[in-house]
Amino acid sequence: MTMGTKTVTCYGCNKEIKGRSELMTANVKMTVKPFHEECFKKRVEEKKERASMFFDAMPFNGRYANIMTLIFVILFVAFITFIEVPFIAVVLVLIYPIYRFISWITIERKVPSKS
Repeated sequence: MTMGTKTVTCYGCNKEIKGRSELMTANVKMTVKPFHEECFKKRVEEKKERASMFFDAMPFNGRYANIMTLIFVILFVAFITFIEVPFIAVVLVLIYPIYRFISWITIERKVPSKS
């Protein structure tokens, strides 16, 4: 059973992304967008040149993103159960895991695992 049959199109070049190995998801104006790995690298370089203030150069998929999500979820659980922090801290800790979840639900499931 395949998870998704819809094609996922790169936000940078508008070409189809054929496998997860070439997929990178990132925040573009508060929404999760799919990129080819090369298109994402070009976008990062362009944003560095323009010195964009609100640019996040970290993709939402991959091993690093999974580790970051796990860390933030552990912090969330610690904040709820053991550590007393302001409510805003609890909300801020949830932002990255929510983006990661949105990335998986809306984009990553639709791209086949193997190219």
